[in-house]
Amino acid sequence: MVKLSLCIEPVLTELDFYDRIKAAADLGYDAVEFWALEGKDVNKIGRLARDNNIAVSICCAKGAWSCRMNSQADDIIKNISESIKLAKDMGCNSLIVISGDVDDKGDMQKYTLIENLKRTADIAVKEDVTINLEALNSLVDHKGYYVDSSRLGFEIINSVGCSHIKLLYDIYHMQIMEGNIIENITKNIDYIGHFHSAGVPGRHELFMGEINYRNVIEAIDNAGYDRYFGLEYIPTYEHVKSIADVKRYLINNSI
Repeated sequence: MVKLSLCIEPVLTELDFYDRIKAAADLGYDAVEFWALEGKDVNKIGRLARDNNIAVSICCAKGAWSCRMNSQADDIIKNISESIKLAKDMGCNSLIVISGDVDDKGDMQKYTLIENLKRTADIAVKEDVTINLEALNSLVDHKGYYVDSSRLGFEIINSVGCSHIKLLYDIYHMQIMEGNIIENITKNIDYIGHFHSAGVPGRHELFMGEINYRNVIEAIDNAGYDRYFGLEYIPTYEHVKSIADVKRYLINNSI
């Protein structure tokens, strides 16, 4: 059964960030996740997660948008090492990394990403942490982003060849770029370390828009995926009701 993880950055914004952890637990979610490590008290997050019996599924590596995976190798290794320590301090064993934008070197950028991910793989294996390269859309939200298709993302992950290096498959972004969601997921499920989701278009509730997320969830379950399915969306109405409605839609097939 897919485990649901709520990204608490764009939701429950009327609450203090740390209070959102308990709110997510009270709403029945299996885990919380968030974006930036910077400015966060990881020990407090870990304590609140334990106290409320909810996991911390994933977060971005430190300075993910400034130290991208096409940066200098030494900078990446230092950043990933520091990020892993912070993540583990709150009981989290999964990180998000970013490819960077398109440069002028053609296939060299793909080679650079593969080599840098191979370098981080040694640390990831030693620390038993999964590094997830995120594919994003370059049409609406991240113009110029390099890894803007699952095909390219899966090629990179396959070339790295390490079980601790995966693709973060963001269904919202990949629906915008390529569609064919269920087939792309099920044929490459072993390369996927985490999912993100939101309604398309608009990035709102999952039952709004063109994606039948119930079918997607069923396909992911049937493919044997046992990690987290992240909800990273912007509510269009009262947040607690929205979050409860989305969970009911996904799990109970109601709404």
